[in-house]
Amino acid sequence: MRYLTVTEYERIPRTEQNQKLLSRLQAFDESWCGSGGEPIFDWHDRRFVRARNYVGVIAVPGGAVEILPKIDKQGEAGKTRAQHNLLYMLSMTRKIVGEDRDLATIGTQKMPLLEQLIALFAARTLSELKRGIDHTYVTQEDNLRCLKGKLLVGQHAVKNALHREQLYCRYDDFISDTPINRILKAASRRLLFISKTASAQKKLREIIFFLDDVTDLEVAEHHFDDIHYNRNTERFQPLINFSLLVLKGMSPAWSLGKETSFSLLFPMEELFEEFIARYIHRYADQFGLSREHIHAQAIGRREWLLRREHDSSGKFRLKPDLIIDGLDGSPQLILDTKWKHLLSDAEDSKNGVSQADIYQLYAYAHRYECQDNILLFPFVAGVSPKSYRIQGKYCSHRIRVEFVKLNRDLRTDGSAFREEIGKVLGLAAA
Repeated sequence: MRYLTVTEYERIPRTEQNQKLLSRLQAFDESWCGSGGEPIFDWHDRRFVRARNYVGVIAVPGGAVEILPKIDKQGEAGKTRAQHNLLYMLSMTRKIVGEDRDLATIGTQKMPLLEQLIALFAARTLSELKRGIDHTYVTQEDNLRCLKGKLLVGQHAVKNALHREQLYCRYDDFISDTPINRILKAASRRLLFISKTASAQKKLREIIFFLDDVTDLEVAEHHFDDIHYNRNTERFQPLINFSLLVLKGMSPAWSLGKETSFSLLFPMEELFEEFIARYIHRYADQFGLSREHIHAQAIGRREWLLRREHDSSGKFRLKPDLIIDGLDGSPQLILDTKWKHLLSDAEDSKNGVSQADIYQLYAYAHRYECQDNILLFPFVAGVSPKSYRIQGKYCSHRIRVEFVKLNRDLRTDGSAFREEIGKVLGLAAA
């Protein structure tokens, strides 16, 4: 199986060695676009294929491509760090299963990204099943040789007039054939078909053995709607969420048949936005913040930019990536993340920040009456933070352009990263 590792917007040469893999990737990309997705690659150049803004992994018959975020220098060490950071960001945003201890274990093994994702799922699923398989009570009615539950006298008299040795009963059966177990079994079977690593295959087979009494099901999206979590089953929720990605990722369409193509893809700008919001929320105490004052996607704090004159209906919804309230409940800081690699100060004094981004933050500042407003970008060499004051006689709002360094191990170097985030927010990380 041929593996290729590239970063966002990196070129893959159309060599004879790559041609078979690229033709299968192109067929997958066309199918993906036909199902409503944005193109994963740019196919227009005859000399090479260029990755676009998705990160993750695509497996097709005979090979796989992993696309990593562009956060470090080219080379093996840079790609390894980018791979580790991608796993950390996916874990932080709950798109994959795995806590710090799981990532630490996986990080010591040199495996393709796809195999690492499978290993994380298999290890966590097996651990949870050993703690206890999901069960539920199902009411059943049947003829039995002995009394179980409640004897249904009327039905018994009709059905067993000639069979006095039988009793028609209604009883509750404690079964493991639940929607949660069906989905975990289906996902494990799919991943067993894909994985090439012996240790992961062994764990996936153990999972399937644990769930031997569970119905084999060709899972569709509506099956996930049948799950209702409670205190006993909420521990399975991250596994089910990942199973949804797995079973959808097997094909752009839900009907898979024997097709072996598979993908787990994430738009990098959305992943970066969610990662920063969840990171600040998780470490709110160290930033001296109250979690109830942090509003990701401005949930509970969304506003309209304009109102129509004749009926006062709101138009042009404003939805900042992150709003942090002050002690009085009014917005203290608005932060909008942008996954763009800007120009250096020497190339452009504005670093290539677009007018549209500035205008957007200007609208946020005025509508929310927020004094401090930040555009946050990934750091690139040669750039420096900028701070601007909005022009106006009665306005003192400012807009800042800030950066965070992602070319470090975000998991093991977390204290330095939190210190940097704290400085951006104007807060000291404890």
